[in-house]
Amino acid sequence: MIWATWRQHRAVLLTAAFLLAAVTVPTLVSGLAMHEEYRADGIAACVADPGARAGCAQRVEQFAAQYSEWGNRMVWVAFLPALVGAFVGAPLLAREFENGTWRFAFTQGVSRTRWLVTQVALVGTAAAVLALACSLLFTWWRHPLDAMGSRMRTAAFTVSPGLVALTLFALALGVFAGVLLRRTVLAMGLTLVTYLTVRITVEETVRPFYLSPQVRTDAPSTGKAADALPPTDWIVDEGLVDRAGRRLSDADKRDILQQVYDGDTVREGGAALERHLTEHGLQHYTAYHPADRYATMLGIEIALHLGLAVVLLAAAAHLVRRRTS
Repeated sequence: MIWATWRQHRAVLLTAAFLLAAVTVPTLVSGLAMHEEYRADGIAACVADPGARAGCAQRVEQFAAQYSEWGNRMVWVAFLPALVGAFVGAPLLAREFENGTWRFAFTQGVSRTRWLVTQVALVGTAAAVLALACSLLFTWWRHPLDAMGSRMRTAAFTVSPGLVALTLFALALGVFAGVLLRRTVLAMGLTLVTYLTVRITVEETVRPFYLSPQVRTDAPSTGKAADALPPTDWIVDEGLVDRAGRRLSDADKRDILQQVYDGDTVREGGAALERHLTEHGLQHYTAYHPADRYATMLGIEIALHLGLAVVLLAAAAHLVRRRTS
C-alpha cells in the first residue's frame, strides 16, 4: 500500500523537492550576505544594546530599508499551504472516487481506514517536511530583520514553524473537500476559497486576540505610548480614550480635528491638538503584545491549525467509511 501510494504521488513530491532546492540556493546566498553586513557594520551590536540604539538609528534604518521589502515579500510563503491543499490534498482521494479506482483498492484486502491513513500519512509527512524546511530557511534569513521588529507581524509569523501546522491544515482541508465533493476540480476550488477565508480571518481578526493585549495610556503632553515601546512589541491598536475609559471612534476623532484646526490654530500644529486633548481629559492609548508573548501566541496558532486538521481528517474518515457507491 505504501509503495502504491508513493508511485501515485512521487511526481508531485519530487517536483516539490526540486523547487525547494531551487529556492534554497539564492536564499542562502543573499542571507549570508545580509547576515555578514548585519554583523560587520555593527548593526547587531547596536540592536542588542537599546541604550546605544539612538546613536546608530540611521544605520539601522538604512539596513531595514534595504532588506525589509525583500523580507516582506516572504508573505508569498503563505500560499505554499494553499497549493499543497488544492493540488495535493484535494485530488488525493477525489481523483480515486472520480475515476472509480477506490473500488479496486477495497478488493485488495485493504480496509477503508487503512487506505485513508496510508494515503494521508505519506503525503502529509512529505508536506510537513517541505514546510519545515521552508520555515527554517526563511526564519534564518529573516533573523536580522526580526531582531529589529516584532516577530508577531505578518511576514515573520508566516515563515515561523507554524507554517507546518498551516500546511497540514490545508492538506486536511483538501482531503475533506475531495471526499465530500468527489470531483477534483470542484474540490480544488473549495479548498482554495476556504483556506484563504480561514487564513485571512485568523490573521486579521483572531491572532491579535489570542491573548488580551496590554494597554498603556499617556497624557497628551508626553506623546503616544507607542513612542516608548520597544520595536519588537506588536502594536495592535492605538487611539484616544476619555476619562471614563471609552475609546473614541474614528468619527469622534474627526470631530476633534474639525474643532481644533479652524482659524489661526492651524499655525500651532500639534500643540493645539495636544492642548485640546488635555483640556478635555483625553489621553493616548496603545494596545500591544510584548515581544515575550511570541512563543505563546505561536503555540496557540499551531494548536488551532492542528486541531482543525484533526477534525477535517476525522470527518473525511467518517465519509469514507460510509461510502457505498
